[in-house]
Amino acid sequence: MCALAIGCSSKPARLPPEDAELGDVGPDPIEQAGRLDHLCASKDLEACRKLAVMYAEGTGVSPDPKRATALFNQACAGGNLPACNHYALALVETNPAKAMDAYQKACDGGYKLACRNLGLMLRDGRGVAADLVRAGALLDKACKAGVPLACTSAGDLDAMRAIKGGAARYREMVAHYKQGCETGDPTACRQIGLAYLEGRGMAKSTSAAAVWLERACMPDDPVGCRLLGVMKLQGTGVPRDTERGRQLLVRACDAKDDEACRLLRADGSAAGDAGSVGESSSDGPAPDAGSAPE
Repeated sequence: MCALAIGCSSKPARLPPEDAELGDVGPDPIEQAGRLDHLCASKDLEACRKLAVMYAEGTGVSPDPKRATALFNQACAGGNLPACNHYALALVETNPAKAMDAYQKACDGGYKLACRNLGLMLRDGRGVAADLVRAGALLDKACKAGVPLACTSAGDLDAMRAIKGGAARYREMVAHYKQGCETGDPTACRQIGLAYLEGRGMAKSTSAAAVWLERACMPDDPVGCRLLGVMKLQGTGVPRDTERGRQLLVRACDAKDDEACRLLRADGSAAGDAGSVGESSSDGPAPDAGSAPE
């Protein structure tokens, strides 16, 4: 459970659909679809994949999930690895075993985003038996390959396993979160801040926590802004600065953090109402911000 002042974020961060770039086939979506259809009929696997994206999204054509899935399968069977990832995404709910095979094919072929997606599927038991050991290896592989959000996902899995694995798992968690933070995921920066606040994997340090929460807040992590705002209101680990603290709460509230909005609405001092920032939580980090497969 998260401490009162920490809260939990329930909105997963999402990656841009990197496989949907269609600008190389003409500016008009209908013309794009026609040209891609012609190229796909000529055995151009990438054209088949892009046409499938258009059918999946209803861009330039009427939405047709079955047609999209068939085209993804066609391109995947021919060796187009991004298409295998798309094919797996289309099958996760209806045929998870086949989805796993498609993810594995793409991952083994070097398309590391599929490694992350398969790792999430196995970590969360999405239609298959959970396998945390295999999931950990896949997420670590994706993290080392620089796949966005994979390091944060790996860190969240380490936190889950640390309940039984102890200090070594927490050290792995911190290492993964640091990699995630360095590669631009503010949620990972926030999780390091929480680890310092709660003494998970390192000695408690509110001043160190403030540094990492600042790194989380400045890009776009509202929970990090709220935590840092409460710390500044209370003077916890940082010089007390009520004006800056309230500015941070406003920033978090504007980013749809309900707890920050509640603190701003509360009568009296937001710092007094927020509880102790340094209280530890027993169930690890907030939900994985990188849990949505792409």
